Amino acid sequence: MQQVTFNIPVTAYMGNDALGRIGDEASKYGSRALIVTGTNVSDAGLHKRVEKILESHGISSIIFDSIGPDTTSEAVDAAAGLAAAGKAQMIIGLGGVKTLSIARAAAITSGADIRIDDLIDGLHPSEEPLPVFSIPTACRDPFMFKDSIMMIDRRSRNCSLIKTGDIYPKSVFIDPQTAVSIPSSTFAFTIIDTLMYAIEGYMSEKCNFLSESLFLKAISAVVTSERKLGENVDDREAMEKAARAGLVTALGLSMSGPGLGAALSMIIASAARAPRVLVSAVLLPVILEYGVKVCPEKIARLAPILNETTDGLSEIAAAERVIEAIRHRIGLKRVQMRLSEFGVAQDDLSGIASAVRKFEFVAHLPAPVPTEDLILMLRKTL
Repeated sequence: MQQVTFNIPVTAYMGNDALGRIGDEASKYGSRALIVTGTNVSDAGLHKRVEKILESHGISSIIFDSIGPDTTSEAVDAAAGLAAAGKAQMIIGLGGVKTLSIARAAAITSGADIRIDDLIDGLHPSEEPLPVFSIPTACRDPFMFKDSIMMIDRRSRNCSLIKTGDIYPKSVFIDPQTAVSIPSSTFAFTIIDTLMYAIEGYMSEKCNFLSESLFLKAISAVVTSERKLGENVDDREAMEKAARAGLVTALGLSMSGPGLGAALSMIIASAARAPRVLVSAVLLPVILEYGVKVCPEKIARLAPILNETTDGLSEIAAAERVIEAIRHRIGLKRVQMRLSEFGVAQDDLSGIASAVRKFEFVAHLPAPVPTEDLILMLRKTL
C-alpha cells in the first residue's frame, strides 16, 4: 500500500459569509492588525468590510494597499515596516496569490533582524513571526497549505518560491462573495489557473490516492463552474463551486506538487510583467500535450468528468479526446493569446527553460523534460 503522510496546520473556513469569522479568529491574537491588500481590492472597497468586522471585535487596523501588477518583493519591507511602526499584532492578507505571499513574508520579517532580500537568499529570523491570516479574493491560493510562497525578487525580477520555515497562515477564509473585486473576465482565467494546478498535481510523481481523489473533485468542480459562469457571470452556485475547487486543489497540493506550467507561468509573468493567470491559459494546452505523452492513462481517466465517451479508443486517443473536450468546455478555443503578445521572443526560450530547473517541484514530474524538449514545447505558444 502506498504510504501517505500529510499535515495541514491551518484552519480553513469556506462558504458564503466565511469572511465574517475573521473577527473571532483575529481577536485571539490582539487588538491591532495590518491589512495588506492590492489596489484593485482597495478600489472595490472590500477592505472596508474587513475593517468593519475587525472593529466589531475590538480590533483597530491600518491599511497597506500599495500592491499592484508590477509590485515586487520590495513591498514586503514596506509592509513589515508599517506593521512594526503601527505596533500591529497580526497581519491579514486580502487579495490574490501575490498579495497573500507578500503578507506572509511581511509577517515573518516584521520586527525581525532580516529583510526580504535575506529571506529570499535563504536566511530566517530567530524571532517569532506575527500571526498571519489569508483571505484569497480569487477564492484560491495554491500555496495556502504549503510551507512556501511566491515572490518576485526586486533585485532581478526573477520569480521563485521561498521556503517559509513551516510558517503557515493561522486561518484561511474562502468566501465566494470576496470575488466582487475581480472582473468576471479575469475570474474566468483564475478558474483556468486552478485547473492547471489541479491537473499538474494529479500528474505529479508525488500524487497519492488521497490527493488524486481531491484533484479529480477539483477538476470536476472547475468544469462545472466554468460552464455555469459562461451562462451567467453572477451564478452563486458556480462561484461556490469555483471556491470549492480552489480549496480542494490546495489540499491536494499539500501532499503533491505543481509542475512545469506553474513554474513557467511564474517565470514568464514576472519577466514580461504580465498577469500570471493569462500566461497559464496560454501554457495549459502544451501541458496537457505533455501529459498525453508521459501519463496518457491519467489524462484518459478524466473522460467521465467531461461526459466524454471513449469506448473503443486507445489510451492515447482517449487522452487526446479529453484534451479537446477541456479546451472546448473551459473556453480555451476562444483564447487566441500567444506568449509573443507578452513580449516573449524565441531568443528568450532558452533562458526560460533553464530557469525552470530552480523550482524544486519539477523534480517530481511524471517524466523528466530535457531542456531542448521544453524549448520545443514553448515554441508552440509563441
